Amino acid sequence: MKKILSSMAVLALALGFASADVKFSFYNKLYEEDAFVDHYDNGRDDDGNSESVTDFMGIKNRMYFEVFTDRVDAMIKADVRFDDNDNDHYGLDGRLKDWYLEFRPIEIATLSLHTGIFSDGSYLPVYDDNINAGNIGSDGLTFTLRPVEGLRFGVTAPFDMDSDWGDRNYFNGDKDEDENDKFDFGIGAIYGQELFQIGFSVQDIADSDERQIGAYINLPTLFGASEAVTVGAGFAHSEKYRTLVNDRDTISLGHIEADVSYKNLLSAYATLEFEKFGIAAEIAYNLSDDEPDVIIDNESFASYDLYSAASISFGLADKLIASVTGKILSDLKSKNDTNKTILFGAFGLEYEANEKNTLGCEFNIATCDKDWSIAIPVFWKYHFEN
Repeated sequence: MKKILSSMAVLALALGFASADVKFSFYNKLYEEDAFVDHYDNGRDDDGNSESVTDFMGIKNRMYFEVFTDRVDAMIKADVRFDDNDNDHYGLDGRLKDWYLEFRPIEIATLSLHTGIFSDGSYLPVYDDNINAGNIGSDGLTFTLRPVEGLRFGVTAPFDMDSDWGDRNYFNGDKDEDENDKFDFGIGAIYGQELFQIGFSVQDIADSDERQIGAYINLPTLFGASEAVTVGAGFAHSEKYRTLVNDRDTISLGHIEADVSYKNLLSAYATLEFEKFGIAAEIAYNLSDDEPDVIIDNESFASYDLYSAASISFGLADKLIASVTGKILSDLKSKNDTNKTILFGAFGLEYEANEKNTLGCEFNIATCDKDWSIAIPVFWKYHFEN
């Protein structure tokens, strides 16, 4: 399947370059980001002794390419990793991290595959991702219509295109009686003007046990009060427990990782951007009562209720930027004390050597009760666009 997707992306790029008006961006990022030391207060075996474990961090290389034309847009993002398996055996592996393909047969209509189309208000700037409920697209097939300027209607049929044939979205119900018996589809709309954007989506419409509703608002200049200020907020309601973003934990470093589980989620963010100074803050809170652990897609998750984060960036010198980030994940509603508060902190430096080359390094630490993990991520990024 991945060979097919790669071939599709290459074809889209070829079609794009055949067009008269082409814009594209590319970057290659060589980096490492994993924890190199994990401390377990109660150990990892039956003896329960405190221990610290070190590990080879692994080296990764990411290649990203995105092209925009008058009729076809496409993106592909792929990773290669050099890492160990058991501290003795080293090797290479890779993955197709992300991709999309969009085709506009007419100017106001788009047919797309594997496309996330998110309301701006669902974005979390410190986390650097969008909340699932703000998506009017999906990993499957999506049709969007733009009848007037600033307005997009979307209809989507989700299915997993990163796996082999067989993850089928049946029109007349799944063949497995234990699975959903309804056709899985979603609808949504996003409308934006200079001073605001609003978005609304309904996912898994036909299945009352899976349905999710999201509503978001974004104010890029706080109703024109300041060009430097942006705020966004939203609410999501789900019939089943979900997490903020698929395949990512809200806080993850070494063995310390967890996410917010929700049925009713309130979220908000704010940014303040100046030439050499910026602040970003965000919060997500589960309004529903819940249990210490919930089941999501047949997996057990620690049920944390509150996630909040803030980041400050400032210029130290010409082309040298420093940043300080803090995150917290708390369980406020459980009646027992199983889910300890998780704290994350980071200090980073980023240097823009020239128009195409950027270097960066960080110091990251996460703690949970008496457990902790430390990482020192570094990267070199080569990037250009026309």
